[in-house]
Amino acid sequence: MTSKRLKVLFWMPYHGRIPGGHQVQLVETSRALSVLGVDTSDSYDPDPPLADFDLVHGFGLTPLDILKCRESGRPVVSSPIYWGRSYTTSGPRSDRTTRVVLRDWVGRSWRGFRYFAASLRGRGPLIRLMLEEASTDLEQIAAYSMADLLLVNAKGEGANIRHELGVVTPTRIVPNAVNTSRFSPYFESVREARSLICVGRLEPHKNQLGLIKALKGVDDVKITIVGPDHPDHPRYRDACRRAAGANVSFLPNVQHEQLAELYAAHRVHALPSWYETTGLVSLEAAAAGCAVVTTDRGHAREYFGSDAWYCDPAHPASIRDAVLQALQHGPSAELARRVATEFSWEETARQTLAGYRYVLERGCPEPRARS
Repeated sequence: MTSKRLKVLFWMPYHGRIPGGHQVQLVETSRALSVLGVDTSDSYDPDPPLADFDLVHGFGLTPLDILKCRESGRPVVSSPIYWGRSYTTSGPRSDRTTRVVLRDWVGRSWRGFRYFAASLRGRGPLIRLMLEEASTDLEQIAAYSMADLLLVNAKGEGANIRHELGVVTPTRIVPNAVNTSRFSPYFESVREARSLICVGRLEPHKNQLGLIKALKGVDDVKITIVGPDHPDHPRYRDACRRAAGANVSFLPNVQHEQLAELYAAHRVHALPSWYETTGLVSLEAAAAGCAVVTTDRGHAREYFGSDAWYCDPAHPASIRDAVLQALQHGPSAELARRVATEFSWEETARQTLAGYRYVLERGCPEPRARS
């Protein structure tokens, strides 16, 4: 007798209209799990047929979404992609650098200023601000607490969720990954010596404008900005184009399948975001043979270690120095090999499936029989 195939719904009811790493993670994990014998279905529908599945794997679910799953008797595994309250590297205070502690202080000061400014406008604006922030925090805490398991992309992400939100839901580290058959064959490609690529949605969080300004005057470096315009940030797109010199080009209409050849044409990939749990594009670029410059805010070090260059997105000199060093040293064969062997979607799928089995074996809740 053959065992029943597990049926899993990959559910992202929000932000499906905005392309990015969250969608790549959903699609690639779903695909790799299907190879392992799991019946997967991807949905961006706000009201999918939950009763058709044994388990729901959610991306950005609200407490009401998870309540729907509960009412349908379906356990919920969630991929939180949690950025942290102050956009800083987290961890015990004794492990933090002076710069990280300073960032935390700046973040708290900015929040205090917002409260002070609201109070000057009167009691009503102050109360509204407090309720908005409390509502956002409580909704996130509730959503993470209601899930049966959180699949975090890094150890630091799980620590942030515990320490900052007080959530005690079990976590399992499931690293982000790359399509190794698509990106790895390009390591030996011939690249322009002074070429830089930056892949990501054109939005303030990704800090393309900071990159352009940091390299102002370094006219011999060819800069290619790849990624769609964010529908909510048209002014940012315009600011980037105004700041760009003749050595900067924009490619907004590139499909994910076309990225490998673009990485292969450039020596360095830079992602000076204000925060990244990892940065899927950094992993892809590394596998394809680019030297990697990435943000020092988040958990990229858990993936790249000493094989990448890190920059502070708030300081143009830090971005510039990291890029120039990466251009000088060039790609890391060791990093490309390690990414290709340790960060495949096949391995991600195996770790994800182990998480599903953990939840189902605990029996919380017991899936109801399909009608």
